[in-house]
Amino acid sequence: MKALKLLVIGLALASGFSHADEKTGVGKNGVALASSPAFTAEGGEKVTMENVVRAETAKYFAEETIKTGPNKFRHERQGIQLDNQTIIRSNFDLIYSYAVFDASKGLSVTVPPYDLYQSVQIFDGNSITLGVVYPGETMKISPDQLTVGDHVYLFMRTQPPSLDEAGMNKLHERQDSVVVEAGSAEPYVPEVKYDLASFNTLRDDLIKRAPKETVIWKGFVESLDAIESPYYQMTNLAGWAGLPATQAHYFVVLPGDKAAADGKPSSMTFKAPDLQYDRKGYWSLTVYDADGWVVSKPFKISSLEAEPNADGSYTLNFNGPEGTPNNLQVPKNWNALFRAYLPKSRDSILAFEKDLTDNHKPTAAKP
Repeated sequence: MKALKLLVIGLALASGFSHADEKTGVGKNGVALASSPAFTAEGGEKVTMENVVRAETAKYFAEETIKTGPNKFRHERQGIQLDNQTIIRSNFDLIYSYAVFDASKGLSVTVPPYDLYQSVQIFDGNSITLGVVYPGETMKISPDQLTVGDHVYLFMRTQPPSLDEAGMNKLHERQDSVVVEAGSAEPYVPEVKYDLASFNTLRDDLIKRAPKETVIWKGFVESLDAIESPYYQMTNLAGWAGLPATQAHYFVVLPGDKAAADGKPSSMTFKAPDLQYDRKGYWSLTVYDADGWVVSKPFKISSLEAEPNADGSYTLNFNGPEGTPNNLQVPKNWNALFRAYLPKSRDSILAFEKDLTDNHKPTAAKP
């Protein structure tokens, strides 16, 4: 169970962060390379708990600037292919876009109205989320809102209507419809060069400790005052670019008994979480095998298509007979992730997680 906690943190990571690339200075699994503009093998600023998140963020700001330059989105255009999964426990709900923008003279982000979920997260060099923009909204960021530096990272998450050609074409239109206006377009340049060895050593230690020690919702924060060590450092090193719990929450769902874990027909019933459904908030559950890969179909369901019970609750079935509503196929020793976007409050979604994982785990059908 403890090992699974890290995978929840890893949900924040997008596929663009996972591949080693000497040119961009980011190695396999996010290790910093000497080729990164933010690091040096000799004479750099030593990395400690005080600056490790800033160093991690500088690494990715520099990487994206090398890939796309300033003030320009890089869009993922295709959904995840089941026969070519590269990230364990991938998010099949949303498709990502990335950008680093110069905010030294202010910027505004406008997301046109949309009938599905879309968001643009804006965070600075301390990985402080300054705001999240949703469909029908415009957000302005002034330079004095940044807690460090002059640049911000824009992380866009867009829900496609479907994964067929028509749905993906609509997705591309949505991605391209977001408008960002900035008063300056200077490329990001790291303010300091960090010591490579001390960074990678501390980063590795924090990532290893995170499964047992971190509290995820305490790690992704919206102000400097909200920082709590070591949660802030562990969470951001193990899962950079995550949304704060006021905006989204993710947690593990495990089978509640051995028969369910063995793949026998099982089910779980729960009341819908308290989300902002009027703003296109939604929940979903995705099933994975013990190693974190999707190996069965159907493997995902969400509030957009799940059939509610007469009392408004939901019953999800696993390996049920043909024709069973809300039925997912699961392998032996399966696990799942519950994702909830736009909770009405942090307290309510944390209470929902506790109730579901304590009282409503999937259990096998009684003979």
